[in-house]
Amino acid sequence: MAIITFLSDFGLQDHFVAAVKGVMLSLNPDVTFVDISHQIPPQDIFTGAFTLSQAYSYFPSGTIHLAVVDPGVGTARKVLAATAGGHYFVAPDNGILSYIIDAHEDFTAYEVTADHYFRKPLSATFHARDIFAPVAAWISRRIELHQLGPVLKSPVRLQIPALKRVRDALIQGTILAVDHFGNLITNLKPDDVPASFRILAGQKEITGFRRTYSEGNPGELIVITGSTGYLEIAVRAGSAAATLNLKAGSPIGVIPINS
Repeated sequence: MAIITFLSDFGLQDHFVAAVKGVMLSLNPDVTFVDISHQIPPQDIFTGAFTLSQAYSYFPSGTIHLAVVDPGVGTARKVLAATAGGHYFVAPDNGILSYIIDAHEDFTAYEVTADHYFRKPLSATFHARDIFAPVAAWISRRIELHQLGPVLKSPVRLQIPALKRVRDALIQGTILAVDHFGNLITNLKPDDVPASFRILAGQKEITGFRRTYSEGNPGELIVITGSTGYLEIAVRAGSAAATLNLKAGSPIGVIPINS
């Protein structure tokens, strides 16, 4: 049994997701699909990359991950088929696989150039249906990736925000993602911060470190260690993103309380 996960910014209103799955089922009717998300903000490669990074590793070895957030559709951007950590990936060469590249030394990408695997006629605006879907389906039928095209040595990589130490005490971090509940996932991990600290975010100071979302008072801004392993800014019974008016890419600061 082949498993193909599917992540996109297509939403659920239109026919796009169904058309992509239909192409894959036409080539391999035995595929099992799992939708990671189709609610990635339109053209938001950064959020797509983070979301994929938090889901793929929980699937069995051999799973094929189709990730299409593709603002460059129809342009000269490349099409990738890749393998890493026992998984396969099919995606545009626009940085959406950046976290995968960083996580696996065995990451190997191929530029898909063998157009006889593509669906015809080829639309300039729907490569997910006409290129990515058939490529994923052919991989599920166990073709070798080298049959799709040559090795690509330098795939596009996003600049994933790193922590910056500003002066001796201040740590500058970044919001990596905002989840459905409005929790702000930072690029800080518990080991990155001192035992006692305050977070500066959206002109607010946050000092409440909690273990669960339900701790603290209603409406209180708190910090927890989320399931991703990163620190999150949350609001009990509310949205931290709305409260602070922050989004992915917004800067935050960390200052030791006794500094």
